[in-house]
Amino acid sequence: MQRSYLTRRAFLRLAGGLSAGAVVVACAPAVGPGAAPGAAPAMARPDLVFWAPQHFITAQNEFFTESIKLAAAANDFDVDVQLFPWGEYHQKQNAAIEAGTLPDALLGVSVSQHYAMGILTDVSDLFEEIAASGGGFFEPDIREVTIGGAQWAIPFHNEPQVMYYRTDVLAAAGYTELPTTLEKFVEIADAVTNVEQRMWGFGNPYTMVPDGNNFMQLVVFAFGGQIQDADGNVAINSPETIAAFEWYASLLNEHIMMPPGVTGWDDTGNNKAYLSGQVAMIYNSGSVVNAMRNDDPGWFQATALGPLPKGPAGRYFVFNGGSAAGIMASSRYPMEARRLLANAMSPERYPGNLAAASGMFFPTLQNYTDLPIYTEDQWNQQILDTVPYAYVAFEPGDPTPWIDEVNAKFLFAEAAGRVAVDGWSAADAVADLERQAIASKEKFEQA
Repeated sequence: MQRSYLTRRAFLRLAGGLSAGAVVVACAPAVGPGAAPGAAPAMARPDLVFWAPQHFITAQNEFFTESIKLAAAANDFDVDVQLFPWGEYHQKQNAAIEAGTLPDALLGVSVSQHYAMGILTDVSDLFEEIAASGGGFFEPDIREVTIGGAQWAIPFHNEPQVMYYRTDVLAAAGYTELPTTLEKFVEIADAVTNVEQRMWGFGNPYTMVPDGNNFMQLVVFAFGGQIQDADGNVAINSPETIAAFEWYASLLNEHIMMPPGVTGWDDTGNNKAYLSGQVAMIYNSGSVVNAMRNDDPGWFQATALGPLPKGPAGRYFVFNGGSAAGIMASSRYPMEARRLLANAMSPERYPGNLAAASGMFFPTLQNYTDLPIYTEDQWNQQILDTVPYAYVAFEPGDPTPWIDEVNAKFLFAEAAGRVAVDGWSAADAVADLERQAIASKEKFEQA
């Protein structure tokens, strides 16, 4: 397979460039003590550097770090595990890419972008090894890391974003089952909306924030739309996509099922509305469940979770966050780096990492769906049940960086606001979305 790569500098310029003051960690080759100037490096014990995000759950950070260090000790080499807060992690990666000082491996790769830059190692062999020991990866996770028939990263954890339902509010309106179709969803949301009592059926931001963008993409897929076709061509502008935007705008303007503040909500607006009892249904990650575990607003037991109800495409969908681990093409120790990832995802260590994450992480491997952290907790189990329904934005094609840019710019959220708030026709908003997507695609291809 032949690939042509963007230069690192050109790609970073396209993807947003470097921010001032970024810290770079150099990974110079080891040289034996007393070596004469210009002497060849001595044969030294392998000493790797591994980067990973620092999550807010301390126990998970510690368990993951221990897994990496145990693998190094068992295989007679050293590793320095460095954790960085998510807020600065991508900036640090970009700085290291620009300077040529990447670690040997890192958790939290951007597969499509890093593949296009040529900085990832083909890990298909390791992927198969881990899949065999873990019962196989879920299909959406396979698609997330597969380009050109090869795997370029190892899916580490899933973090689905799901629908939340107040079952007590639904039951009071005569509904004892969760909606399985978008038509039923609208019916229930209309039925439970009571403006005088300040209860609305559904709430999601119509602003350029992740929840607004991700949910709108979910709706587009539910209606049968797509971003690209199987050959990688922009395929956003379709009757299905236009119908999805019209439907979403109708929730605000025709059904009046949302609080009026949604047009100005930030990314926490739907969280706050649900936790304060203003809405009966929202779309969010497991963070809302965890907030209720710590501070039950009174309806934690009456909260149920599930995928987006089926639309015209006839499928359930959820948006999936999560992470994947990659080995850098610049690593001097790719085989040792493989042992680090193999241990972190082994049957002896991976279940413990999931348990340490306290229900915020969900498995990418099918053997671990029956862990007590899921089977003994109804909310974790409900989230886990949605993992197979995860959609990938580039479906049905391969991962590609221009789609990442479309998402990073929140272009679906922008178009949704134009239709629902600014009075654009859905056809015009989708046409402009298509124009911006084509521009992004051409920019990366020309580079």
